[in-house]
Amino acid sequence: MKINSIKLKNIHSLKGIHEVDFVEGPLSQTGLFAIVGPTGSGKSTLLDAITLALFNATPRSGGLSNTVIDKMGAVITRNTDEAFCEVEYESSGRVYRSRWEISRARTGKLREYHMSIAIKNDIGAFTFLDLKRSEIPAKNTEIIGLNYDQF
Repeated sequence: MKINSIKLKNIHSLKGIHEVDFVEGPLSQTGLFAIVGPTGSGKSTLLDAITLALFNATPRSGGLSNTVIDKMGAVITRNTDEAFCEVEYESSGRVYRSRWEISRARTGKLREYHMSIAIKNDIGAFTFLDLKRSEIPAKNTEIIGLNYDQF
């Protein structure tokens, strides 16, 4: 598995949309790099975004549900109404995009989270796989060859 990009919005301390591209730009030219910065700058958030998009779990919170998110105040940046994280990756010569997202209703109550996975076709467009959100983590495990704990 090779991660091509990470995109996230309103996850933990990173408010707004943030993207890390490993295919274009300076990170495409290096094989090894370090994630560094002061406490609270978002280093662990990048790692959480990857596991959240792939497996609906983070090392800080474990498996996530609306109850866990509300009770712990986890994942969603405070005072925001929507959040997502998306990982584009390559495995066995194919490109996939796995996404996790959640939002709040006007009442402030969390809507159910949504997960999806898409595969890039020969003309460069992504086609969503017909899977339930509960099936996405297992599909990513199958494609990557690693489950959450191994990852």
